[in-house]
Amino acid sequence: MGSIFKNKKIIRLEEVDSTNSILAAKYSSRSLPEGSVVVASSQIKGRGQGQSKWQSEPGKNLTCSFIIYPEFVDASKQFYISKTVSLAVADLVGLYTDKVSIKWPNDIYVNDKKIAGLLIENSIEKNIIKTSILGIGLNVNQKEFPSSLPNPTSLLKLTKTKFDLEEILESLSNILEYRYSLLRNQEWDVIDDNYLNLLYRYKKLALYEIKGNRVAGSIEGVEPTGELIFKNDKSEILRFGHKEIEYVLG
Repeated sequence: MGSIFKNKKIIRLEEVDSTNSILAAKYSSRSLPEGSVVVASSQIKGRGQGQSKWQSEPGKNLTCSFIIYPEFVDASKQFYISKTVSLAVADLVGLYTDKVSIKWPNDIYVNDKKIAGLLIENSIEKNIIKTSILGIGLNVNQKEFPSSLPNPTSLLKLTKTKFDLEEILESLSNILEYRYSLLRNQEWDVIDDNYLNLLYRYKKLALYEIKGNRVAGSIEGVEPTGELIFKNDKSEILRFGHKEIEYVLG
């Protein structure tokens, strides 16, 4: 199979509610080649996981969504798509700074600060993933952030360097090409190992909030279905879905 992301179609928009919503509303019927991307200068209703919002200063950051057709991925393995894209964005950030990690399920951190977030939306038919929209928000040239955000950072803040957003997009596309090839070749073990190697707080004792209570424990891994494997201070092994456990930061 030839290049997907390198030969992508780019749809450039000025202001949108969210790039994921644009793809879902207009292009989810496979009218676009796989690997195509919607890029927006301003995203006024950017969405994160669950009810979270992605706040981004217009023209300063990379806000985009790619579309893929991963029919080779069974619905039971859909979290591997999230892992794949998380690793690609972490790889990209790692080109410019160190101490990059993936905060489960798919936020990208540098040290203890968030630099990128993902929103993966899959369309499933008969246990097959027909379409996957890969929403990516990466803080690039933004210097100031709303006080409501607990721990943001950007490439500019980390490196004191201003970046060309087109070059960042091109680098991301090249990295996605490689990471997607691992998924397409069903190299599950490689993806698992790479993800665990970058998993934020993996095997480290820290504080978390569970049902309103603060609990000490450690992240022990992630199930193929995406559930977090957690060991509390009583050595009990628990499993959590997204938003069922919160990280205590700072």
